[in-house]
Amino acid sequence: MVTPLSSEGQLLPVQQRQQLLPRDISSHVIDSLEEDKKYTVSIYAVYPEGPSKPVSVVGKTCKFISLAQNPIIMFIYINRKAREHQADHSLLCHVIVYNLPKFTFACVCGMCLIVKLVPVHQFLVQNATTDTVQARWASVKGATGYRLTWASTEGHIENINLGDNFNFYMIQGLHTGSEYTITINPIFGDTEGPITTAKIKTLESSSVQTLKVSAVSTSTAVVSWNSVPGATGYRLAWRPTPEFVGRDRPRQLALNTSTTQYQLKNVAHDTEYVLTLYVLFGAAVGPGIAATFRTSPLGYVSNFKVTSYTSTTIDVAWSPIVGATEYKLSWKTENSKPQVQYLDRSILFHRLKDLNPQSTYTVTICAVYGNSEGPEISLSHDFEFIMIREVKVEDIGVNSFTLSWKKAPGASGYKISWIPFLGGDEKSHVVSADFASYTIRNLRESSAYKIQVSSMVGSREGSAVLVTARTLDLPKVEGFVALNTTDNSTVLNWTRVAGASGYRLSWRHISVFDTKTEFLGPGFTYYKISDLLYGRTYLFTIRPLYGEVEGPISTMYQRICKTLSKLFD
Repeated sequence: MVTPLSSEGQLLPVQQRQQLLPRDISSHVIDSLEEDKKYTVSIYAVYPEGPSKPVSVVGKTCKFISLAQNPIIMFIYINRKAREHQADHSLLCHVIVYNLPKFTFACVCGMCLIVKLVPVHQFLVQNATTDTVQARWASVKGATGYRLTWASTEGHIENINLGDNFNFYMIQGLHTGSEYTITINPIFGDTEGPITTAKIKTLESSSVQTLKVSAVSTSTAVVSWNSVPGATGYRLAWRPTPEFVGRDRPRQLALNTSTTQYQLKNVAHDTEYVLTLYVLFGAAVGPGIAATFRTSPLGYVSNFKVTSYTSTTIDVAWSPIVGATEYKLSWKTENSKPQVQYLDRSILFHRLKDLNPQSTYTVTICAVYGNSEGPEISLSHDFEFIMIREVKVEDIGVNSFTLSWKKAPGASGYKISWIPFLGGDEKSHVVSADFASYTIRNLRESSAYKIQVSSMVGSREGSAVLVTARTLDLPKVEGFVALNTTDNSTVLNWTRVAGASGYRLSWRHISVFDTKTEFLGPGFTYYKISDLLYGRTYLFTIRPLYGEVEGPISTMYQRICKTLSKLFD
């Protein structure tokens, strides 16, 4: 029995229709109804002794939209639980959904809905690197999610289902220099909406191939690199290496795409830095390339010495210092106040006059950089002694200096003393008058020292001649490359470093800070690393070990994908 309802919800018995159905029927289609109108549908079982109590449900037909020339229908599913002589019946609603082009037509408990399936609009695929692209889109109202699919021209297809709160996704693990078709379609429950398509090609290379550091001074360095096609900018980062942590803070800055050279300023003197340059593709950061450099020691005056003297004068000379604006020269006796003279940077010689021949003078010089003064270098002069001459640093090693000098008449021996330029314990050694050279050993690598040589007469020490020198850097690993790279491993190869007691090998994914480390023996020249992520770029570093001392760092970036390289014995 079907009874229409008025707009006020009242039954309209005059328009009531009834239909008798066979006992084996459990569903029935009621047709020829009016659109956008409420109906009461009642059903009751008929027994010989009379009808049962009716069960009713209210439904409403849809407002008709011309999807197809289909009549408006209401589909009722009847679940009969009645058994013989038992009048327990229930009426349940059945949901049917018709998928028509660009629309979903649904009837739920007699309530019909028509939903237009709209595609994703404003679908952008951009910022391609060698292995990633960014997909962005505008949210679709009513969508419960999105399906994003990417397919290469070689037939490799991948997809991912995303929630309704997504409007951005970074697709990773793509092949270099390959064209991809990217599609997206909204999802409405169990129904998929229309597809929107875009195409993009990954870059042949998204990393800087050449990174150089030049014109290094005490506080500046010039960094240059090759441009990368498609890049939207660069990020330059620099910080002290672990041996020099605390000397300066880590710093970074963003540069526009037209910049391929930058001067670092206000870096710490005598400090080793690791410099990393990343390529930017919009908000995405591409692979980086690293280099190391070391600034010069802070402008100390070198080769400061007494060139000649009389009973009342002392002539001093020194070598020029790059970046110095002037020199500050001072002198004093043990009991007098220092006298100070500022000299132009072009002056490399000065004569001290009107001195007291009965006194020992201490002469000090430092380079001036604008409003800052560099470290001081001092020497003493005693007029009663014959000054030692022609003191030279003949040979410089990683841990040693060899000095030579011209013998002084009347000297009973010579005293050699040395101290790290940045401070530390002063050490000395006295040799007999027969010596004209001496090798200082057990020095620290990559360090500057102040060295003084003076003549001795008995236990008395004459005027010292001051020289400065710097030990060599420890050898670093050369030929550090990745060979035999697969989709989850790579073999790192390097040239053996003479004198190294082992190697410290470290690696990490460029987007995380969790680093793994292996300590290897001196016989290793290659090492296989497994369990790496396909399509990801890793940072690999290696240092030679010299006992408990670590040598300079060597750095390399490698993307994990199959290569044609092979490792030969």
